[in-house]
Amino acid sequence: MTAIVGILNKRAAVMAADSAVTVNSDSGTKIYNTATKIFRLSKKHPVGVMIFDSAGFMGTPWDVIFKLYRDRKGDQGFNTLEEYARNFLHFLEAEDYFSSPRSQEKYLTKEVSAYYHKVKDYVIEKFEEQLDENDLTEEEQDKLVRKLIVGRIGAITEGAKDHGVSPEFEDYTLAHLRSFGKDCLDSLAEVCEEAGFPVDFRDTWEEGFFEYIRSQLYFSGTGIVFAGYGSKDIYPSILTVYISGAFDRRMRYYFSYDDDSDKIDNDNSATIIPFAQVDVMLTLMKGIHPGLRRYVESKHADSLTKAKEKMLEAMKEAGCTKKAMKKVEETDLSDIQNNYEESMDQFIQDEFIDGIVDAVNSFNIEDMVNMAESLVSVTNLQRHISSSEESVGGPIDVAVITRSEGFMWVKHKHWMPRLQDDQSLLLE
Repeated sequence: MTAIVGILNKRAAVMAADSAVTVNSDSGTKIYNTATKIFRLSKKHPVGVMIFDSAGFMGTPWDVIFKLYRDRKGDQGFNTLEEYARNFLHFLEAEDYFSSPRSQEKYLTKEVSAYYHKVKDYVIEKFEEQLDENDLTEEEQDKLVRKLIVGRIGAITEGAKDHGVSPEFEDYTLAHLRSFGKDCLDSLAEVCEEAGFPVDFRDTWEEGFFEYIRSQLYFSGTGIVFAGYGSKDIYPSILTVYISGAFDRRMRYYFSYDDDSDKIDNDNSATIIPFAQVDVMLTLMKGIHPGLRRYVESKHADSLTKAKEKMLEAMKEAGCTKKAMKKVEETDLSDIQNNYEESMDQFIQDEFIDGIVDAVNSFNIEDMVNMAESLVSVTNLQRHISSSEESVGGPIDVAVITRSEGFMWVKHKHWMPRLQDDQSLLLE
């Protein structure tokens, strides 16, 4: 796993990343503290990238891809950071996504398997719960399985549609999928039959998988964080692209323009964006752990519901009319919950975030470097002293990008022993 952070103000963009990488195998899980997650994207221009989650794309390590891009495209400049990102995506396409037709089939097979287990595991769990609670006939069991499958696939499909379609799949049809992925879909039908699922549900499975594979929701891949300046930019920006893989000569990716991206301008003087394992950094920045925040909000919603139930009981004991009780019962409490959450957001903004952003706005580059390194380091410390897996660790790499000096290493595990002898390595 990973902890990385980008800190930007009007002076520079600073990137920091740990070195831990988790390798899963049949014999277990191993963590190595040797991974590089920050890369210089251009030889001449002030642009860099960070990565989190998967360390490779279609079997090729990202460091190989970035260095190849830099060698071939490093002299080419663009007006905006987004143009750099889109040019990088075009480079992947021009290189056939660093994959063969066979590896694209393997990718689709992996995604079919993931989809199948999302449905199967849920159906089996709910089916066994019903069997424990009820004595069902074979006919009732069959109806229950059908209902659970349709419900689960429907829920996944609804979530997929809510998150939109990946750009390269907007004109992709079910017919395209059935043509390219015939063998994969045949295998899906076979495993469904072996599991005892209804054999007449093939269309339902395939239609659901079609929405799943086109969507921007179910991604097992890499987050690529672009940071720096376009040629027309006065101030730096940061932009995140999520890339999963490729099949049928189309790549699954999408740009995240919300919390994962930002741009410094006259109205926005500073920003801090953590990625991957963000809980510790967000706790420092917002004054509350994200998990605790969710728990408090959930308990508040539960309290509203229980208060409503007690009120109805009291009204019943007091002999209130059914009409009055029905009015209370139909009262929507969501506005109260929303106001509660908005009030908490405002408090966090006023008491914590605004102060930190004001500080970052005034920071010189050295202060930004120290802050970025500290945010990653404290995540490492928390993982070390807690019972959780130490999935953040190793040397912390830090890079600075300014408009005039470009990309510069401040700390790099591969170069630090040689920096005293050759300061020019800061520009490697």
